[in-house]
Amino acid sequence: MTAILLDPEARGDVKTDPVYGHLREPALFISSILRAFNARSANGSTISDGYLNPQSLSMDQDIFRAPSVFNYYPPDYVVPGTNGLLGPAFGILSTSTTLRRANFVNTMVFSRINTSTDAPNGTSIDLSTWQALASDPQQLVEALNRLLMHGAMSAEMRASIVSAVSSVSSSNTLLRAQTAVYLVATSSQFQVER
Repeated sequence: MTAILLDPEARGDVKTDPVYGHLREPALFISSILRAFNARSANGSTISDGYLNPQSLSMDQDIFRAPSVFNYYPPDYVVPGTNGLLGPAFGILSTSTTLRRANFVNTMVFSRINTSTDAPNGTSIDLSTWQALASDPQQLVEALNRLLMHGAMSAEMRASIVSAVSSVSSSNTLLRAQTAVYLVATSSQFQVER
């Protein structure tokens, strides 16, 4: 127990190292967004059916059907453009899957996953808490920083998102909340978990 709790990865400055962290694999990326924003059914009246494998599959992770015993990605994958930095989850990240991640966030933030034969309840998220904070872009972004990024958002990212949210009419609180959530959830700082 002592070795685990006192390991340098659990304590100290290693978490501020630019190469520390890992890419959220699709299933964790999806579930972290849904959990953070109280996923419900498409109409918001009941629980989600949880049928999200099509979204994960589009990001190259077919839940419960890993292509090998080593998981969904190669354990020794080296991130291109680095000096030998291992990043297994980057093995299934491509231009296409990167766009599909952004499309998933766009669907959840600006729309919902509709009901279908396989998804009788569908899935949506609740942004009412964030809409209530939208009159103050600084407060909204800081609340999302704490919720999604554990307070680790860079000052540059914070300033950029506050500027984008401020450019939306203050009378449209829903669009302000949607803009902030979309920008945080699609950012590389959120997608690489530290």
